[in-house]
Amino acid sequence: MSKTFRAIAYNARDEEPVVQDGYETILEQTRTHISREHADSLSAVIADEEAADTVRRLIAVFVDETHLHLAGFDMQQLVDRLYGDMAGFGFLDKYIYNADIEEINGNSWNDIELITAEGVFKIGEHFASPQRAVDMIRKMARLGGLILDNTSPAVDSYLTRGIRISALIPPLVDMDVGAVFSLRRQRMARVSKEQLITWGTATDEMLTFLSSCANHGVSIGVAGRTGSGKTTDISYLLGSLGHEKRIFTIEETRELDLVQMDVDGKVLNRVIHTCTRPSGLTGSSVDASELLRKALRFHPDIIVPAEMRGAEAMIAQEAARTGHTVITSLHANSARMAYKRILSMCQMSDTKITTHVLMGMVIEGFPIMVFKKQMPDGKRRIIEIVEATGSWDGDVQANTLFRYSIHPDCSGEFVRVNGISEQLADLMLENGADPALVEHFRRGPELQEPVKPRRKEAIK
Repeated sequence: MSKTFRAIAYNARDEEPVVQDGYETILEQTRTHISREHADSLSAVIADEEAADTVRRLIAVFVDETHLHLAGFDMQQLVDRLYGDMAGFGFLDKYIYNADIEEINGNSWNDIELITAEGVFKIGEHFASPQRAVDMIRKMARLGGLILDNTSPAVDSYLTRGIRISALIPPLVDMDVGAVFSLRRQRMARVSKEQLITWGTATDEMLTFLSSCANHGVSIGVAGRTGSGKTTDISYLLGSLGHEKRIFTIEETRELDLVQMDVDGKVLNRVIHTCTRPSGLTGSSVDASELLRKALRFHPDIIVPAEMRGAEAMIAQEAARTGHTVITSLHANSARMAYKRILSMCQMSDTKITTHVLMGMVIEGFPIMVFKKQMPDGKRRIIEIVEATGSWDGDVQANTLFRYSIHPDCSGEFVRVNGISEQLADLMLENGADPALVEHFRRGPELQEPVKPRRKEAIK
């Protein structure tokens, strides 16, 4: 456990006083006073740091003048707690903005856990009651423009750029649970090939192959579970594109940061970042399918529906078969199963195309599929890269190009398995790929030694 997180976990478990029943009364008294006497300052705290300091002082004055106290809390602790519950995110504040914490999961109002690169840690802090948990999660959802109530008891929203929230409240969960939620930090830092190699994600050869595909007309899917590092790999691939390529990204919340500038602030590459807009406070929505259709009117070279979840897959595969390179991610349990997952998403569009023909279209659209996985030791690795070559009796036929081979002692190594097909080689050559590099990947691996990941490794 890192020193930074060790200190946080220690404070949470051993030093922070547990909220008692009397706290709710104190909170309500303070909230009523501040709302009545200083409503303008309270409403400005989210965007105005000076207003936040003002509200803290006002709370401290009220607590002091009315002699409010709570067993186990000194005055500063009580003021911080009251401010967090009134204007911030309560005890979650110090975790939400801590870069060492990847996720904050609430299994119920009194069961909160943190996920870091080093594992899962439960904390002693919790909400004062199930209703307080619901109230806080509603507040978070509204920052993303969504309403969370009995008629809309599920939400996917965001607190701020790079921090996403998914939540459920009653009646989808029991009343005595309050709220179930997940706050996930979405890292927007750019990733280099060297970093991915150091982390043990893949070898130089594997990353060079994927980059060459992305730059020369070959669409790529990256499959895996939540938290497996799919977006990190996509960030690398897009960062490896030539500046002449026009990129159009589609996300729910901004994770990708692709604009590159020189020392004078001049933009070097060609990037359009877009985000979907869910229905909520605005009363209207723009989904991924609509943004995909709009993307085609902006003459992009690369279209990036950052994560495919539904009917937008039909438009994505059509774009991939009509001269656009599409780079996307999806949830699936293997590289081969990813094709069936895309097929099922395409069928959500109510297409009348038969399953056999549609699978052929999906394979044509996405010749290369990557499967990414977080290993038991926390390392995120590319487990397999396959090239789809056709389908038979509903199953995709594919050649494994690269694989992470796990040994009986749980160690492993990256292995090149097969060369690419003549068809894929021709596609890359037609789009300007280096003939020598294409020939290297076309040849089989007979004379090549396995490439082991470097010893020095770290989690992104």
